[in-house]
Amino acid sequence: MVKLIPSEILHRILSNIHYEYKDNIEKYYKTLYSCMLVNKTWFLSLFKLVYTKPYFKSKNSFIRFIETMYHSIENEQKYSNNEVTDFFKIKNYHDYVKYLYISSICYPSNDDIYTLSDVYLKLDTLELEGCRNITDSSLYSLLKNLPNLSTLKLISNDNLLDPTLQNILIYNKKLTKLCIKRQSRFTKFGFNILAKNCFGLKELQLSHIVGLTDNFFIDVVKYNSIKNLEKLDIKYCNSVTNKGIQQALLGAPNLKKFSFTISNTINSDAFFKLKTCKNLTHLEIDNVDYDNYELNTFELVRIVKKLPNLKILTLIASVRIGSIRFLPILIEACPSLEKLYILPLALYNKKKYENLINDLENYNNRNMNMNMNMNMNMNNNNNNNKLKVYLYSKSLNYEYNN
Repeated sequence: MVKLIPSEILHRILSNIHYEYKDNIEKYYKTLYSCMLVNKTWFLSLFKLVYTKPYFKSKNSFIRFIETMYHSIENEQKYSNNEVTDFFKIKNYHDYVKYLYISSICYPSNDDIYTLSDVYLKLDTLELEGCRNITDSSLYSLLKNLPNLSTLKLISNDNLLDPTLQNILIYNKKLTKLCIKRQSRFTKFGFNILAKNCFGLKELQLSHIVGLTDNFFIDVVKYNSIKNLEKLDIKYCNSVTNKGIQQALLGAPNLKKFSFTISNTINSDAFFKLKTCKNLTHLEIDNVDYDNYELNTFELVRIVKKLPNLKILTLIASVRIGSIRFLPILIEACPSLEKLYILPLALYNKKKYENLINDLENYNNRNMNMNMNMNMNMNNNNNNNKLKVYLYSKSLNYEYNN
């Protein structure tokens, strides 16, 4: 029996490899593949890691992956577990693939998807982005063989139509996270089907979608289908209005994170008629048009007052911020707030931008020192200011989004 590399040693090795190639994912995976070829011990220790989330750098690497998966299931059917055969031939690679990301760099054809559907992968997560040749029929053949799929992301796949939404809801009953972005050909009919059948979803992202309207949110309230939803993202859906926002928040009482964009149809009035959203802890406000739309401090305060348990607030070019003088007003309106991420709406002057960064650093340091002194003095003041303020960036966005 081949022994595995002790997990502590393997973790240290992989950490060093990842640190070395953290800015070059291609070299990272290439190194892992090379390590697998050292001997059977290395192979056994690494193949699960490599095949759990395969990385494709070209069409050829994607094709090699498909061939490996197909031969894997052929060998499983050909050899019984009791036969002594070449380990490298009979290892069930297809059982270990959990996350599959297929992008335009793979240039997948319908035949590729049909072949993958015959392999019976045991995926947890499937992400398709920019796959312009994939159609409803080929994706249907794959989805129906992924009964344990929990996360599905469809981004900019131009040929997918409403039947795909219907197939998802029929065959992927264990789905908890659904992301649909820039899918221009989904219509009112498809979203009506989705509205009736999203009871199991915990996370729903519907951004940059022209076909999404208030009717979808009216329907989900009617069917009570998003009562278990915890995260909702409807950024850059320009046909949604304040009414849609109100219906979404009404239909999702357990919502913890909500992301939307202000526009000519969405503003602070969306929150004005609502009762308090007690479970919402994370609010993200983006801007569809930086030149024409913005929130003022009064409107921002009016929103956060409806959110008594808000902990994280993200303002992406949605509020005109030139200094941190508005913070005391914000803290008074929302004392539960712990993190504020801001991307100023307009700071064309480099000096003003640098001053804002310095103000943020000084503010965070001053608060940290003040809280440390209070703790040392055993002063348990509930009004203790916990708020930390950061300039918004995609890297910080990844931190709190996962």
